[in-house]
Amino acid sequence: MDEKKLAAESGSPDDTKDKVNMPNVAGVYPTHQKMTAEDVADIDARKERERIKAQWEAQKVKQKQDERKKAEDERQKAEREALYRDLDSFDYDLLSLREYPTDFEIETARRARLGWFMGLGFAVFLFTSSLLNLIDSWVGGIAGGVAFVLWLSRGTGMLSILPGLSRHPELLAKRRRIKNQVTEYIQHIEGKRGYIHRIYPLVHHNARLRARKFRRIALMSKEHTIISNIKTLQDVALYNEYLEEAKKAAQEYFLREAEDKLLADEGIDPDVEDLEVDLHEQQGEEDEEGAVSTAQTDSEQPAEDQTNKKPTHLKPAAKDTLKPASIEDSEAPKKHSDKEA
Repeated sequence: MDEKKLAAESGSPDDTKDKVNMPNVAGVYPTHQKMTAEDVADIDARKERERIKAQWEAQKVKQKQDERKKAEDERQKAEREALYRDLDSFDYDLLSLREYPTDFEIETARRARLGWFMGLGFAVFLFTSSLLNLIDSWVGGIAGGVAFVLWLSRGTGMLSILPGLSRHPELLAKRRRIKNQVTEYIQHIEGKRGYIHRIYPLVHHNARLRARKFRRIALMSKEHTIISNIKTLQDVALYNEYLEEAKKAAQEYFLREAEDKLLADEGIDPDVEDLEVDLHEQQGEEDEEGAVSTAQTDSEQPAEDQTNKKPTHLKPAAKDTLKPASIEDSEAPKKHSDKEA
């Protein structure tokens, strides 16, 4: 036993270097835990290859996700542009209710129709009275002729002079027809997916679409309740106003897209206008800083420079200073200076 221990302790150092200390695992023989440096290098190389492969696969997956996202964005953009182009093909005359009879027209037609019936009834009354010898016969004859003409004009279409009899029911029928047409047309525009809320991104090109009334109608379009909520003429006018503002925004959108495409074809940065604005702002800030620095240098000039400056306001001289000095006064300082010398 001692010889075996000595033999184990006196092993060569090269063998110890090639051996790697592995953790003792229960049920595993020690010979299975011994690995050479080449085995360890192979394992590390295999792990490195697996890591590089995983990284490459992750990169490929990310690239495919980016491509799918780009394709989806392009599809959505093409779909929105198709919706924007549909704004030019709508019947705005129908949505604006230009041919819709007003209440004033309805009331005028109703009064004219009432006057027609009253005139016909009065003429028939006079004609009947003349038959009963209650009034003169010539009056009854005239009244009978007028009643006959009015009665014929009702059925023969001779109401160009007095259109009140047939115009009132025509205007009422026209109202019902236009209401049905507008409702069906709005339902056709909205479809199953809605239309107003799908063109709402045009709010970036027209600030008027940010109004609360437009947000409400867009929300109703998204919830598919716009048909049930459009019940009055004001609702239809609001819908038409939204489409007109969206049409203006779509024109601005396509114009901006054309400008960006032109700049891209010419090899110019599309944000060149923003760059010019930034340069102008930076130049203005530099000019302001230069003006402030010049003002500070002017304020820090020495007092001698300020005294050398000519006074801007001169006070009038006293009267005594304008009189010529006497001889004695002029000689007095000379004598005084001689004594000092």
